[in-house]
Amino acid sequence: NVSPARKQLTRRDFGLTTAAAALSRSAPNQAIAFDGSGSSAYTGKTPTSKAELQRSYRARIAADVGDFNDLGAAIRNGETSGDTWVKFFIPYARREPDSVGRAYAALADLVGAPDRSGCGYLYAASFVKPGKPPETSAGVKKYNSLAKSLAPIEVDGKKGDAAKAQKDWEKASVAFSEFLEAVDMPSNLNDNLYK
Repeated sequence: NVSPARKQLTRRDFGLTTAAAALSRSAPNQAIAFDGSGSSAYTGKTPTSKAELQRSYRARIAADVGDFNDLGAAIRNGETSGDTWVKFFIPYARREPDSVGRAYAALADLVGAPDRSGCGYLYAASFVKPGKPPETSAGVKKYNSLAKSLAPIEVDGKKGDAAKAQKDWEKASVAFSEFLEAVDMPSNLNDNLYK
């Protein structure tokens, strides 16, 4: 006899419980980035919803450019740490998304992290025709150059080398301008869109 408070699992209950647990652990993550094969975040999206995604990515990129410009001003003032650096480089999620929907700081939002793509890649890849690999598009190529050019600035900041950070920021600003031009955004980093 088992008391009602301590009910035993039947074979059926045990099977259902273990099957549900196994499925929840083995379920693959949803695709986040556009892979060009048609099986992407854009599959099944209407042109309107795809345009809404592009508008969202564009707004986030514009905010990231603004933060990049703020970082450049801080570097010109000789700063290699502080709020502006944190605002651009911190890899942790924010408690709440900001006014343009960024859940991460500018670098993590733009470039992404090992487990997700950034809005820069997603925006550039959103212009690629289905079935075409995004890596061959001009926008994604320029994005890759930009992503590589940002890391040295952070290294310079950690070393406290403002002069080297300034040189690397200037190199990255050229890559940023080229990326923006490739994705049909104003390539001048001082454009009003980025303020």
